Amino acid sequence: MASVAFFDFDRTIVDDDSDATIINKLREKKPPPDWESSNHDWTPYMSDVFEHAYSAGLSEEDILSCIASMKPNLGVQQLIRTLSQQGWEIVVITDANSVFVNHWLTEHGLLQYITNVITNRAFWRHSRLYIEPYMKQTSCPRCPKNLCKSEALRRWCSERPARRIVYVGDGRNDYCPATSLPPHATVFPRRGYPLDDLVKKTLSSPNPQVKAKVIPWDNCYRILQELYPDIMADN
Repeated sequence: MASVAFFDFDRTIVDDDSDATIINKLREKKPPPDWESSNHDWTPYMSDVFEHAYSAGLSEEDILSCIASMKPNLGVQQLIRTLSQQGWEIVVITDANSVFVNHWLTEHGLLQYITNVITNRAFWRHSRLYIEPYMKQTSCPRCPKNLCKSEALRRWCSERPARRIVYVGDGRNDYCPATSLPPHATVFPRRGYPLDDLVKKTLSSPNPQVKAKVIPWDNCYRILQELYPDIMADN
């Protein structure tokens, strides 16, 4: 039975936000429409942004260059390579999109170590980027309609039972899957980010919703040290 590590992408694998990177690049040419904070669905907004980018003359090369320029979080490349070498399945689960995630992983030499990417489907057509929701769900009020990470995680684990489970994330949308992890799993919230705050809050409550072991991280060497202290001691 294999072990599985789930990774968020934005602010976890990369020390940036892929959608925000493109929005900021677009502002240099033609500011996109503002997102309405009352709207719980981010994916339709990004579809509008990509249409806006196309009309503003932001090319496929411009967009992919921006994505490739995002810096990895410290230690994440060694962490992913080590987990793969130790036989782990590595699953990226993110509300970004397949074009951004796969391009960044390819450019940084990590795609070969990834078992699967669970995210919104994206594709190019006539130099314009299109995005489609990964799922259409209404059962989870915590998550957007296009992706409940808990549901995606449950589907994966039901089909591929794992001996060890870890979840590495940072954002508010990583809290839902953190609450669905079993007690023998480990959740790694990025210190000082929304997931860290939400986990601290529930752990201090009379009935904590997170049952897994919790270990905050500042960089990915901390995660590697927890999972493989001998490997870290040799470096």
